[in-house]
Amino acid sequence: MPGRRRRPDLLDLALALGAEYGLAVRVWLAPALERLRARGLPVVDHPFLDSFTVPLDDKPAHYARLLAALPPGLSEWAVHPGLATPTTRPGDDDRRVRRSDHAFLVDPRTRELLAEHGITVTDYRPLQAHWPRPADRDTTPAVSDSFNTAAPAPPTVEP
Repeated sequence: MPGRRRRPDLLDLALALGAEYGLAVRVWLAPALERLRARGLPVVDHPFLDSFTVPLDDKPAHYARLLAALPPGLSEWAVHPGLATPTTRPGDDDRRVRRSDHAFLVDPRTRELLAEHGITVTDYRPLQAHWPRPADRDTTPAVSDSFNTAAPAPPTVEP
């Protein structure tokens, strides 16, 4: 990408941190993909799709065509669902993208399309099992799915 510098040293740092904490590292640029494939690590097989690049006009039909044509292997789609807020402006394309993604994801037809084409939707947890793990899992902080859980209670201090 123009203006973007590829930094192998930052990839090495991310890989080291991922190994330290038992996390998969998400990559999508060709040099990093090639390096990780050479190590036998699971990475995406196909170009990354960002929902902000999908035309807003008839987005559900466009997604349906993409799902029907999805080749075997691991694909990553960055979909950005969201609903209107009190500060949403009617012509805001960012919000239109988010609302259209939300509508597609909650539409029962989407589940039917996934089943019809034999597509399994997943997150990084199954991939994480194939990445290097720290030697002692008991000392590794639990970080997976942290955004879906309640915050831990603050420590209690007794007088």
